Amino acid sequence: MDREQQFRKNNELFELFMQEVLESPDFVDKIPDDAKVIFLPQSDPELCAMNRKLGKAREKEGHRVIYVRIELIPEVRTVFVPRLVLAEEAA
Repeated sequence: MDREQQFRKNNELFELFMQEVLESPDFVDKIPDDAKVIFLPQSDPELCAMNRKLGKAREKEGHRVIYVRIELIPEVRTVFVPRLVLAEEAA
């Protein structure tokens, strides 16, 4: 994976991150203002390894790094679909 692909994938993860922040504003309160946020997607081992390496490099530079582990969790939802039936009388 090249840097451009890494950037693109991290940008997609950033969108997920921002959705979480909008839905749960207190989530971002746990992240210090001066911290670098590094995503660790469990579903993409290659990107996870590259981002971990990037985070370690930022730590060596003296930056505070916060890692956000991203897991894909299956979710089952019940969906109601309307069905219309003609009736000769009111039920």
